[in-house]
Amino acid sequence: MASNQSGSHTLSFKDIRGCGEPDFHRVKEPIVSGRWIADMESTQLTSFFPEGLKVRYATRFLRDRVRDWWEAISDSLGAPTIEAMTWLDSVIRFSAEFVMAVELQQLVREFLDMKQTIKSVAEITARFRERALLMPQYAGDKEMRKTEYHDMLRADIREHVSYSGCPTLDSVITRAREGEIDIDHLRKRKAEIE
Repeated sequence: MASNQSGSHTLSFKDIRGCGEPDFHRVKEPIVSGRWIADMESTQLTSFFPEGLKVRYATRFLRDRVRDWWEAISDSLGAPTIEAMTWLDSVIRFSAEFVMAVELQQLVREFLDMKQTIKSVAEITARFRERALLMPQYAGDKEMRKTEYHDMLRADIREHVSYSGCPTLDSVITRAREGEIDIDHLRKRKAEIE
């Protein structure tokens, strides 16, 4: 950690080690892009990054054509503009370039139409979380995520989940898994009796 003349410490990129930041190589894959942004935000949050370092830090992990794109943006905007850019501004630029609108619309439709059929609770939960990353309106609204998840469950599992008794999405998921286990157990017992 570097220190200035007054003795206070400033954050250096070298001070943050092993946070698991992924390199970003891919182009125009909405789910991969959304995960990368979420991973960067998680690192920034847990490492207490000041706003002024977030963009510079995240761009260190861009590779290949994505890195070329960022260098072109940097050259066209100039160093002062890049230094002043907020994380939100960079995410908007990143998303505009690497999340094709038509693909995103398709994934949003899939998310809103998603229903559990033969998939397990674990499989549908993974798919739900993956798609929810791409929908900013769901990221900040816990009640909306909880409602959407509850509504997509199979009717037999939904019967085991008291929506009002579940204060969080995680508690809805836990109850859904418990319901699935109970249903599977009853199905096995019924098969043994027959």
